[in-house]
Amino acid sequence: MTAMSRILVDGPVPGGHMARAVPVPARRSLLDILPVVLVAYSTLLPQEVRITVAELQLYPWRIACFMLLPWVLSRLARGHLNYRPADLWMFIGSGWMIISFVAVYGFGDGFVRGAALAFDVIAPYVIARVSIKDLSDLRRLLLAIAPGVAFVGAIMAVESITHEKIIKPLAASIFGALSRYENGVAVGLLTGGYYEVRLGLLRASGPFNHPILAGIFLAALLPLYWTSGLRRWPLYAGIAASFLSFFSVSSAALFALALGVGLLAYDYAGRYAAFLTWRLLFVLAAAMMLFIQIASGSGLSGFLIRASLNPATGYFRRLIWYFGWRSVEKYPWFGIGFKEYERLSWMVGSVDNYWLLLAMRHGLIAAIAFLALSIAAIYSVARLTQFANLTDRTFLVGLGVAVFILAVAGFSVALFGPMASWFFMLLGMVLSLQGPAAVTPPASNRATLR
Repeated sequence: MTAMSRILVDGPVPGGHMARAVPVPARRSLLDILPVVLVAYSTLLPQEVRITVAELQLYPWRIACFMLLPWVLSRLARGHLNYRPADLWMFIGSGWMIISFVAVYGFGDGFVRGAALAFDVIAPYVIARVSIKDLSDLRRLLLAIAPGVAFVGAIMAVESITHEKIIKPLAASIFGALSRYENGVAVGLLTGGYYEVRLGLLRASGPFNHPILAGIFLAALLPLYWTSGLRRWPLYAGIAASFLSFFSVSSAALFALALGVGLLAYDYAGRYAAFLTWRLLFVLAAAMMLFIQIASGSGLSGFLIRASLNPATGYFRRLIWYFGWRSVEKYPWFGIGFKEYERLSWMVGSVDNYWLLLAMRHGLIAAIAFLALSIAAIYSVARLTQFANLTDRTFLVGLGVAVFILAVAGFSVALFGPMASWFFMLLGMVLSLQGPAAVTPPASNRATLR
């Protein structure tokens, strides 16, 4: 038995049940998923690590995807991508990103700008789709990136406690500071970066551009590693990294952790209480939100603002939604591109809502397409549970929870750059799991999502 198989096979997993043997097909190895591993690690590098070609900024994830482009095209030519109806949402969304920018900026400049943004989402998605074949491949990926995410979490803890940033200043000293953009045009350099102390701790960002992105990235790993069926150090490293998201000192990260733990606990309780179905959970959640909206003087948004670590930022997000949606109503089809949206004079131009930002920048079609792709991914793993044994079913639930966490987080933060590439790569991996061949069939009665 190899070292990898000892990590991937029988043993107790978090949640208290004994895992069934996780199959590790001899025909595939870590080398088969090396492309998606490379892209995953590229999202853990600071954005300062870049090269410039013909005024186009090639960040780590773009470099990795460009290097893999010949491999992707050869795999596509040989039919390694089994198309699914959900793929249409990706093609619509990424295609509309280009069309919208052509409409706003003209064919030449608009195509280059739009294609660069579309490439950041469709390239990781397709690489994941042609690399991942089953849950064993996903476990190998988590095994491969466990050292990387643990390192990022540890660095964030050191940064937070010492109040000294480490990774991004080091990268900037070698590759230069990032450019500061206005209306999509570089107008200077970013110096100093984001620096804020909460609860006596520096809000650490590690290699990411903002603490919220770092926190959400790590927090969303919890359901993946907790349910993966991995054993020993990869399991502990992944779980530890997810809890180290605390050092982002972000309400969004803490909410993501709580949401992940709560949903996994609910699923576990549902094995012993048949009435605890996912349908019941959705009904109760909707009823609770309706109650808060009616009973609270400031409605649901006001309640969430008061519950945040910094109510001022919550109030600012409320204003962003108000003025951002007015922009969408005014330019619903093609958006405004990188142009500034109309808002109060003292408000900065950032939009802390990914789905709103997509609609503002590219129009409603792009936002709806990518949101539909996220829903399709969650629905896909829910349907796949009917073919899986208990161990694989648990992992599928973890995948669905991770996608749900990131999709919900998108309503409070803009998932740009490496965070967006990781999110769409995760969607690609989930949608690569097709039919009974992707999972191990149950030995007895099926335990499906109810």
